[in-house]
Amino acid sequence: MVTKVFKNFENILDDLKVTVTSCNEIIISDSPLNFVYENSNFLTKSFLISLCGYLETYIKDVLELLINDYNERISAEKYPYNLIRWSIENKDKNDSKIQALLDKKKGRYEDLEIKIKKKDLDPFISGNPFRTRELFTMFGIDLNNVDAFNNRKDIINQIIVKRNNILHHNDEASNLSNLDVILYITEIRDYCIQLDSQIEQRITNRQQCV
Repeated sequence: MVTKVFKNFENILDDLKVTVTSCNEIIISDSPLNFVYENSNFLTKSFLISLCGYLETYIKDVLELLINDYNERISAEKYPYNLIRWSIENKDKNDSKIQALLDKKKGRYEDLEIKIKKKDLDPFISGNPFRTRELFTMFGIDLNNVDAFNNRKDIINQIIVKRNNILHHNDEASNLSNLDVILYITEIRDYCIQLDSQIEQRITNRQQCV
């Protein structure tokens, strides 16, 4: 199974692949459309930028899905916030005085809740697989132990670096073709399905999976 987020992402990738393929067929035809032919490099760069944007959107959406799933479980169990904070901050006997733990600035008479919202993820979202690996650590997911991630992280990083060079250094991307972008679409789909497998197995609300 995969998450519904991945399924939607996969459909978007399929649409992009159709667009890139059609554009390439026009360019190599005997009588290519002038607009497409004359702007072929610009269009290819745009396809790559869109692809990387879709990747980053997928990561953000699937992590939001996991946060919401965790929150549903935590809310249902009604764990006291102060007790959980006591466990997290517990160091030694001197530091665990009740009065210190009940400091009005920290203590809350409420149930535990994850208060991270989708917008809070923005500063941490990146197509860079090494930054993604760090972010997944915050969700208790160790991508270092996922062989499929380790096998693809370098090629994904190369794709992201190419996109960044285009955006920030006015790279003309003369060594980038539409066929490259089509290959990248497959690489990113295969990469993300491995990320998704790490999320999907943690989702208890199976209505979010297909």
